[in-house]
Amino acid sequence: MPRLLRSSAALLLLLSASATTPPSDDLCTPVTDLQQRMPTWVGSVPYSHIVNKSWSYPTDCSGFVSWALQLGRDAKAYEYASDALSTRIATDDLRYGDVITHVFDKTPLNRCSKMDLDDDGAADSAQGLPGEGVGIVGDLVRDLGHVSGHVFFFDRWDDEATKSSFWAYESTETQDQTEACLAQKGLLTRSACLNHNVLKSRDTPDKWRRENCSDPKYGSVSGGPRRLLPAILCPQ
Repeated sequence: MPRLLRSSAALLLLLSASATTPPSDDLCTPVTDLQQRMPTWVGSVPYSHIVNKSWSYPTDCSGFVSWALQLGRDAKAYEYASDALSTRIATDDLRYGDVITHVFDKTPLNRCSKMDLDDDGAADSAQGLPGEGVGIVGDLVRDLGHVSGHVFFFDRWDDEATKSSFWAYESTETQDQTEACLAQKGLLTRSACLNHNVLKSRDTPDKWRRENCSDPKYGSVSGGPRRLLPAILCPQ
C-alpha cells in the first residue's frame, strides 16, 4: 500500500477510535492548570458567541469553561448539566473547579420542571412548569434543538463558616454585570460585558438545583452545583 494511503488509513482509524472511546483519566486537566487559566480572561475578554481566533473558543459562558478546561470542543452549558460531564453535589460541598449550571427552555416545548428536594437535597419528584425565560428571536431559533442554559466556575467561599456567598469566574451578558454591559443589545457580541471574578449569593445555586430538563441526547439535565467528572478535571 502506498505510504500516503497507509497514513490516511491510520488517521481514519485513530479518529474513529477517539469518537467512540470515552475520555481517559490520564487526559484530565490538572487543577493547577485550571488555576493558571481561569483568571486570564477577567476584565479583558468580552462576551461573544463567535469563536475567538486568539482562544479558539467562543467567549460566552460555556466557551470560557471549555477553554479553561481545554476540553477540545465547546461543550454547551446544558451539557455541563448532564451526567455525561458532571455529577450533582450539595451546595455546601462546592469547592474550587466545580461548576454551577442553570437550565431552562426558551421554546414552547415545555421540557423543564422544578424538582421537589428533601432536606438533604435529594430529588423526590418533579412538578412540571412551563419553560422559563424569554429570549430574542435568534436565541429561540438556535435553541430549538436543545434546552438553554448558563454555566460558571465556583472559585471559593467568601466565608467558610457561613457559606452564604461565594466567588465565581464567569462569562455572561446578564448575570451580575455592569450597567454598561446591560445597556448593550448586540445579538452575538457585547464588548462591554467582560469576563469577571464576582461575588454571588448561595441563593443562586440553591434555586437552580431544583431545575430539571429533558434532552434528546442526554435524557435529563439538571441545574445547580455539579462536580466535573475525573476524566475532565483531575481529582483534587
